[in-house]
Amino acid sequence: MPTPSPLTATLNATLPATYALSLLSLMLERGQPEAEVLAGTQLSREQLQDQRAQIGAWQYAVLLGNAMKLDGDHSLAYELGLRSQVTKHGFVGFGLISCATLREAIEFSERYFQARVPAFTNVLSVVGDEVVIELRETIPLGPQRDFVMDLVVVELCSLFAKVLGLDPAVSGWLSDIGVPHAEPAAYARYRDRLPRFHFHQKAVEIRFPARLLDEPIATADPVSVQLAIERCEQEISRQEAASGTRGLVLRHLVCREGRYPDVGDVAATLHLSERTLKRRLQDEGTSFQTLLDRIRQRDAQQLLANPALAIKQVAEAVGYSDPANFARAFAKWTGLSPREWRTQGGGRTGFVASGRGADAGSGPN
Repeated sequence: MPTPSPLTATLNATLPATYALSLLSLMLERGQPEAEVLAGTQLSREQLQDQRAQIGAWQYAVLLGNAMKLDGDHSLAYELGLRSQVTKHGFVGFGLISCATLREAIEFSERYFQARVPAFTNVLSVVGDEVVIELRETIPLGPQRDFVMDLVVVELCSLFAKVLGLDPAVSGWLSDIGVPHAEPAAYARYRDRLPRFHFHQKAVEIRFPARLLDEPIATADPVSVQLAIERCEQEISRQEAASGTRGLVLRHLVCREGRYPDVGDVAATLHLSERTLKRRLQDEGTSFQTLLDRIRQRDAQQLLANPALAIKQVAEAVGYSDPANFARAFAKWTGLSPREWRTQGGGRTGFVASGRGADAGSGPN
C-alpha cells in the first residue's frame, strides 16, 4: 500500500469525494488504469460519484501519490485547476455565485472553503490598488505541496473568473499568482492558458486589481446566499462536533503579524471561559500549550522549507523575537536545530506527528 504523505499524519480531515472524482476522471482520460489510480485508497469510482460523500484526507493523499507516480507531469495540477466548476463545490459554490459582489464572495469563501477543504486558510489584504490573498497550509502537504498549491491557486482564479462571468480565454486573466517553488517544466506548455505565475516568491499569493472587489455578480440572489450560509453552517457544526475542543482550538491557532492568539483570545472566540477551555482540553488528553507548540512547529517547518527565508525571519514569523529561544524550542520539538533540519532536507518530510510537540517553555506568551 502506498505510504500516505504528511497530509494524513496530523488531523483526521475529510474532503468532498467530488475532488477525488475529478482527479480520477482526468487520470482515466489520460489512459491510466482505474485500478492503479485507486490502489490503496479503499475507494471505488461508485463511491466517488456520490455527491454527498466525504473521503479521508489520507485517501486523497494516496490517490494523489498514485497519480503523480503514474503520470509524473505537473500539468495535472494546472488541468485540474482550469477544469474546476462552481458546482463541484456544493453549497459553497452555490453561495459564491449568489453573492452580490466579488468582495462578498471572497468573504464567503474565507469562512466556508476552509470548512469544506480544511487543508488551507487564506489571509486577504489590500496593498495599494491590488488585492493580495495569501494561502497558508493548515495541514502540511510534504512532497505534494507544490502540486497541491498550484492546483488550488489556479482553481481559485478560475472560480472567481467564473463567478464574475469572465472568460479568460477571451478577456485574459486579471490575476497573478506567486509561489515559492521553481518553475515546473510543464508550465511552458500551459503558460498561455494560465494566470501569470511568479516563481521563487516568499509566499503563495493571488493578486488582482482592487477595483474588482466591488464588481457586481450577475447571478446574485440574497435568498440563495442565506440558504447557502445555513447549509454551510450546518456542515461546520457537524465538523466541530466531530473534532471536539481540540479541533476547534487548532482551527483558530493562526499566526498573524508574528503573533498567535493566546488561550484568552481563543476562549473568547469560542465563547468559553479560560478555565472551561483548559478543562475541556485536559479531558481530551491535551493542553493549549501543547497544541500551540504543535502549530508553531508545523509553521516553522513549512517556513524553513523555503531557503529564501533566513532562520531569524522564520523565528520572528512564528512568534519568537529571540532566535536562540526559537532554536531551543525547535530542538525540543524535533531533536534537530533549525539549521540541521533544513540541511538534512526536513522540508521534504512535513510535520512530524510523533507527539514530540510538548510544551517548549521558551516561547513567547
